Amino acid sequence: MTEATLQQMIGIFDVEAVDDGPDGPRRFRGDSFDEGRQVVEGSQMLAQAVVAVSKALPGRTVRTAHGLFVSVADPALPLEFTVTPVQAGRSFASATVAVAQNDRIRSTVTLLLDRPQPDVIRHDRWTGEPAGGPGAANPARMPMQGREVRLEGVRDLNDPEEVGPPVVDAWLRYDAVPERDDLRRALLAQFTGPLSISTSMRPHTGVGTSQAHHSLSTAPMGIGVAFHEPLGWDGWIRYHHESTYAGAGMSHVRGQVLTEDGRLIASFTQDAMIRVLSVGGRAASAPVESRL
Repeated sequence: MTEATLQQMIGIFDVEAVDDGPDGPRRFRGDSFDEGRQVVEGSQMLAQAVVAVSKALPGRTVRTAHGLFVSVADPALPLEFTVTPVQAGRSFASATVAVAQNDRIRSTVTLLLDRPQPDVIRHDRWTGEPAGGPGAANPARMPMQGREVRLEGVRDLNDPEEVGPPVVDAWLRYDAVPERDDLRRALLAQFTGPLSISTSMRPHTGVGTSQAHHSLSTAPMGIGVAFHEPLGWDGWIRYHHESTYAGAGMSHVRGQVLTEDGRLIASFTQDAMIRVLSVGGRAASAPVESRL
């Protein structure tokens, strides 16, 4: 399998309309990455839903998106996105997006849109511990042409023996950022998925994402993203992950996306399953080949 490129990823986000009714398109079609596993990443479908609803309700900006991923989607099959507006007022609008394959719902996304207004009040600066910065961070093994990822204070996040606090700071830099606002939001949404489960595992000796397919079954079940700005950035951005809970077969992570100078541009949460792998039974919902 060839290494994916940034432009391919952006092209996948940019779903195509398959109808054009009197009130605009409501159905869209999209493809998926094939990363060698029989599963479509939930954060990819979330990103595509952001673009679909932006096209269905033009003139508004996606402010929040909450996706649930309870059925495995096959990357070899096209994805169908159906946008159902709930309310479309002069300022705010809301909609649901159903993501399906072969007439079966694979995920659902609920979105809030508005027309951004001038500040009444504002606070948008990082208030936590000082970050070391991308220059002091370690290159991550997450290859994609056009994207660089560095992890602060972590050499191998997949290693079960590399233990630390349930916090991970990932620095990202893209060769190019899309001009369209909806694609920039999709790009930010996509990276809310990959590192949250590893963040939850980090404090526990002998547990790591390298155990996927072997002894552990893990998968994101829900992601929520809040976009705080008409988005634009230059250079590096930081995804700050903090796992606040893990237990009962689930984990919860909250995160923030910041510019290199500490300006907050998005926040996110992820809820995921972390369970003992049951190869022959029904304890885990996803096929062995699909698990993270």
